[in-house]
Amino acid sequence: MNAAGYRDLADRLKAYGLSIVAKGAQLCVANPLSANLVEEIASQGGRYVTAWGYEIGERGDESGTALRLAFLLGASPGGAV
Repeated sequence: MNAAGYRDLADRLKAYGLSIVAKGAQLCVANPLSANLVEEIASQGGRYVTAWGYEIGERGDESGTALRLAFLLGASPGGAV
């Protein structure tokens, strides 16, 4: 994963109140209000992909990727989960 894109995506996800843990070349993203709302994100071929293989966004569109992931994890803008 591109280090700059990795940091940018993590920062944008934190703005939604999500917790982020780096696991090698993946981000483990969780809603702190529920242990069941967790997703692992990796970069494959210029896209961000979940551990289930779903494409969630493109590298270079970290803002849109964060928005989609926050929606899936039940987070709201401004960190009010």
